[in-house]
Amino acid sequence: MSEVLNNFSGVWALMMGRKDGMSRLDVSADGFYRSFSAILVALPALTLSWIEFEAGDRSDQAEHIGTAQAFGAHLFADLLAWLLPVIILLLVAKRIGWSRKVSPLVVATNWGAALVTWLFAPYLALVLLIGMGPNLALVGALLSIGSLVLTARLCRTILDDWPTAIFLTAALLATGLLSYGVVMDLTGVPLI
Repeated sequence: MSEVLNNFSGVWALMMGRKDGMSRLDVSADGFYRSFSAILVALPALTLSWIEFEAGDRSDQAEHIGTAQAFGAHLFADLLAWLLPVIILLLVAKRIGWSRKVSPLVVATNWGAALVTWLFAPYLALVLLIGMGPNLALVGALLSIGSLVLTARLCRTILDDWPTAIFLTAALLATGLLSYGVVMDLTGVPLI
């Protein structure tokens, strides 16, 4: 647990524009691979997001889709959205001169994604408890925008370049949406 909190404090510092946050992250080869445990750390909060989504009014959802199939599709989409950008970065890093930036970026964005997922958890729990209304919808929109800003700031702190950080954040968002679209096409389960 202390390692998780240390990683969260490191990425939070990066999100606040403080480069000293990198010193709390292990960007070695072992740290690179261990950073994927952030997926497991995020899994309870991700599961809460699936429960909240499935609890909403899904009158357009096919009747034949069971809970296990729906949660499986959510899991598949989230894993693909998490891993696809890493795979793309690994494929293009050498060509764009980012060989030395891969490990810091992947480690930081893995732990950053887990932290952002947990930042949404209280909101999702509130929506489950009292239902979605216009005020909570506004809060959700603001949280979504905030998560993009925090991700862009994290990337900017690592890269020292706002345009690249914004592009990278947009690419993360686009690959996430693409992943969800692909999984919806493959499974027939509505996820968005």
